[in-house]
Amino acid sequence: MKYFFKRTLLFILLIYCGGEMLYSQSKAEISGIVKDKTNEPLIGANVFIYKTIEGGITNNDGKFKFVTTKTEADTVTLIVSYLGFKDYKITSNVSRLKNLEITLELKDIAIDEVVVVASSFNFGSDGNKLKKMNSLDIVMTGSSNGDIYAALQSLPGTQKVGENGRLYVRGGESDETQTFINGMHVLEPYTTNAENSVQRSRFSPFLFKGINLTLGGYGAEYGQALSSVLPMQTTDVSSGDKLGISVSPFSFNLGGTISQKKSSISFNGDYMNMHLYNKAFPDKYNWVNPYQKISGQGQYKIEFNPNNILKVYLGYDYTSFKQKVEGTFDKTNKRNLSLREHNVYINTTYRSFFNNGYSLFLGAAGSIVKDKMDNALVNDDDYKNNRQEIHLKATVDKSFSNIYKTSFGGEAFLRKSVKDYSILQENIQRKYDLGYDVLSFYTDNNLKLHKGLYFNFSGRMEYQTNNKKWTLLPRTTLSYIPNNSLQFSVIYGSYSQSTKDDILALNRKDLKQELSNHFIFSMAYNKPGLVFRIEPYYKKYKKLPLLEDGIYLSKGYGHSKGIDLFLEEEVLIKNLRSTIAYSYNDSKRLYLDYPVLSQPQYATSHNFNISFRYYLSPIKTYVGASNLFASGRPYHNPNKTGYMNSKTSPYNSLDLNLTFLLKPNIILYTSVTNILGRNNIFNYNYSSTRGSDNIYHGVPVVSSRERFFYVGLFISLNNTKAYEISNF
Repeated sequence: MKYFFKRTLLFILLIYCGGEMLYSQSKAEISGIVKDKTNEPLIGANVFIYKTIEGGITNNDGKFKFVTTKTEADTVTLIVSYLGFKDYKITSNVSRLKNLEITLELKDIAIDEVVVVASSFNFGSDGNKLKKMNSLDIVMTGSSNGDIYAALQSLPGTQKVGENGRLYVRGGESDETQTFINGMHVLEPYTTNAENSVQRSRFSPFLFKGINLTLGGYGAEYGQALSSVLPMQTTDVSSGDKLGISVSPFSFNLGGTISQKKSSISFNGDYMNMHLYNKAFPDKYNWVNPYQKISGQGQYKIEFNPNNILKVYLGYDYTSFKQKVEGTFDKTNKRNLSLREHNVYINTTYRSFFNNGYSLFLGAAGSIVKDKMDNALVNDDDYKNNRQEIHLKATVDKSFSNIYKTSFGGEAFLRKSVKDYSILQENIQRKYDLGYDVLSFYTDNNLKLHKGLYFNFSGRMEYQTNNKKWTLLPRTTLSYIPNNSLQFSVIYGSYSQSTKDDILALNRKDLKQELSNHFIFSMAYNKPGLVFRIEPYYKKYKKLPLLEDGIYLSKGYGHSKGIDLFLEEEVLIKNLRSTIAYSYNDSKRLYLDYPVLSQPQYATSHNFNISFRYYLSPIKTYVGASNLFASGRPYHNPNKTGYMNSKTSPYNSLDLNLTFLLKPNIILYTSVTNILGRNNIFNYNYSSTRGSDNIYHGVPVVSSRERFFYVGLFISLNNTKAYEISNF
């Protein structure tokens, strides 16, 4: 028996070795280098044998090498493809496909393929954009803790306003940046929170396949935004069922997707309660009922065919808290302040593509936000703020040829705002009921003037019903794109936005639309592993609300000018991504109750962010660190002459995070913000009267927490990727 087994084993070994020898004799190698006409290596070019799965991609030197099962005598067709270049094909014996030197020619780009990246940062799946990140990247960005707006504040052009966490862009107020989902407006994209506490996005980054922050100079499709727009595109029909959870010390999330042949239904539920976290890491507040939020979202997506897609989204949030507070200077004004907010958002879009080059987009969105506060300013007062908006939109696109594309459309914003404040014991009531509409028509035209030279001319016309005025808003862009890596653009655009409801309600007929004109020059360089951009800009504001003799009139004006720099590289050190963002901004305004042209209180002249992320492959862990510095912000000290006559100390925060990829379907994320515990001051509040020492006393405005610790566990329950746990 032993002899039999020995002979059998020897036979198997001989068969195996013989097969290996035969296979090694049949193996052939294909190799070479891929370059462009300037002799620059092309990184990431796809090289493969036609009608097979055999191939590879070029490395950082533009070189490729792979083994084929074909013999050296076989004749094959080798194809090399690279974005923005013509495909290269060669048919030859395998023996002659060694040490090839392949030069690719730039492709004559059709107008539909042109992507101008000026003033734009894209987070998502579109590789043509300047910066590519997925949802997991947003979660792991600096101190974002999974928040979209916090992640975007690592980019140039944004300014740190730490007491509320909202997005401020290029010297503009936070409400000058408007959010759109699938092209439709979101009335209130932020959660509510206590005073001097960070407000987060209502939307998970996992909901979107594309997040595109445009810092200025955006097209005619978008209106009602003076400074910036944030368009976000939801994911498409899911190809499989999903179920997942995420857990942190203060939140629990459950989400899932049911996939069908041409459609998918998704749900997501989230509960947040800060009670345990406040016990472990107390903040500066005295909570009666801790901050809590209950939210749910649902989506239905159906692809009737590849050219007809319908998406429906519904989201609801309920937020509440109660805290013991007292007046900043009047310590007798003690009360239990409570807040409750309901937020509903629904979004329905339909897109259809036709064979004759036309496409149609139809959209409808509705927002309802209801706030109620008790003991807001004094005991027994009552504050209610109800806001509603319906957004309707239709757009038609047409490509006439490879050199000309146009679109035109119309939209309507139907708005209503009711605010009521009363003090029961003193029989005081203040109320306004504001309703108005904004009607818009727009057109956008893209023309290819010459190889690499593109011209966009577009415009909007807006009509506001409260003042019965039309506003014409021309916009234009000239772009030179000599190759797939380099772009130059010059942009001019005129933009408008309705005045805030609180001010508009005081003078509905005389207040006009606020206006800003953008002048931008952009240079962007993008190669695999390296992104660099420089962008000087100038914005001119006019028709801002200005208080004169107790009445707001559209006489305010101002400017904002500066330069943004951005550098990201991940080629010098393997597994290390380094990012540097710097912004200089000079912003001044004469508006609201400002007596003279002054730098706004929220504005900072210098913002500098440096971040690193390193992947420790042996333990499958990302280590991240970022440091954000911002120069001091202006504030008004009534003890000094002049206006906005003082500045706070600079802002600085060093943040760390770790991401453990425990399994393909389990991720553990940890982070800590402001690890050095710096006491950052954002402003000062002063008493309305002088004290016994004949001076006005000031109290610094600081964050409710010096540090924030976060630990989150993301788990997919059906063995898909953990960063898809929100299942949209």
